[in-house]
Amino acid sequence: MLARRSHSVIKRVTFAACLIFGATLFISGAQAQVKKIRVATPGYTVSMLPFFAAKMNGYYAAEGLDVDLLATRAPTANLAVLSGSVEFSAVPLAGLTTALRGAPLKLLFVPFDKPQHELFVKPDLQGIKALRGKKIAVAGIGTIGEVILREYLTANGLDAGHEVTLLGIGAPETRLASLLSGSFDAAMLIAPYTLNAKEAGFRAMVVFKDHNFGLPSGGIVAREEVLRSEPVLVEKFVRASLMGFQSARDNRAEAIKVLVRYLKIDEPMAANIYDSARPIMTSDGALSEETQKKMIAFFSKIAGAKDVSSADKVFDFSILRKAQATLQARGWKPGS
Repeated sequence: MLARRSHSVIKRVTFAACLIFGATLFISGAQAQVKKIRVATPGYTVSMLPFFAAKMNGYYAAEGLDVDLLATRAPTANLAVLSGSVEFSAVPLAGLTTALRGAPLKLLFVPFDKPQHELFVKPDLQGIKALRGKKIAVAGIGTIGEVILREYLTANGLDAGHEVTLLGIGAPETRLASLLSGSFDAAMLIAPYTLNAKEAGFRAMVVFKDHNFGLPSGGIVAREEVLRSEPVLVEKFVRASLMGFQSARDNRAEAIKVLVRYLKIDEPMAANIYDSARPIMTSDGALSEETQKKMIAFFSKIAGAKDVSSADKVFDFSILRKAQATLQARGWKPGS
C-alpha cells in the first residue's frame, strides 16, 4: 500500500518536472526566435510613421522581430549601417547620396517621395523676385531644404549667393521664431510649424511638393552584405514595415493615434501633420523608374558623384515586391 502510494507520488513529481522542463524549453525556444533589430532613424518625425504603425500594431512582433528605433544624425545613420552597428537606416536621402559616392548601400523602401518643405514669407512679399535682397532662414547650408530652395531660386533667375541671403539657423522652431520676430523675411518650414506660420498671417510662397522635386524620406537602407547574408531577416523587416505603411496610408484615424503616441502631441496637431504628409506618400513604398532616374541625376550633382547609369546600383525594390506578393497571397489588408 505504502509502496503504491510512493510510486504514485514519484509519477506525479516526475510528470510535473517534465511539464516544467518542457515549458522551459518552449520559452527558451520562443526567446531564441525573437531577433533584435536596430534601426538608425532621423528622429521621431512624421517620416517614421510606417515604422511607428508597424510597432504599435504588432507587425514586427508577429515576424519575430524586436525593433529598436534609434534617433541619430543623418550622416551618422548610414555610417552605422556600413559599420554593422545597426542593421538598417531609415534615412534614405543620406543613404542615396552615400551610395552614389560608391558605398555598398541599397534603398529598399521609400514611403515618402516629395519634400515636406514650404517657403513662408512676410505677407507683403508677393512674387519670387520680391526675395531679392532678403534674408531666408534655413536649417543649414547643404541641408536638403537649403539645396532645393537654392535650386528653385536659380531656376527662377535669382542668385542665392548674391541676390538672396540664405542663413542656416538650425531647428524648425528656431526658423519659425526668426520669421515671427521679423529678423528674417522668409523661412523654410515643415509641418506643424507651417500651421503656426499660417495662423500668424505669413504666406506660403513655395510649396515644394508641387514643383517636381523628388525627395526620399522615411525609407529603408541596408548594406549589400546584409542582403546577401540574411535575406530572410531583411524580408521580414521590409514586410512588416510595408504593413505599417499600408495601415498608416489607408487609415487616417489610426495613423493619427500612432502620431499622438509616438510624437507625444495632441490629436488636432497630429491630424494636421498627417494631412500635410499624406499627399507625399508613395502609392506602394517604391519609386517609378522615372523617379529613380530623376533622383539619381539630381543627387549625383549634390553628392559630387558621377551620374550613375543604372538605378539598380542604388535602388532594390525586389524584396518589397516579394513582400507585397506574400501579403496579397495571404489576403492581408490593413485592419484584418
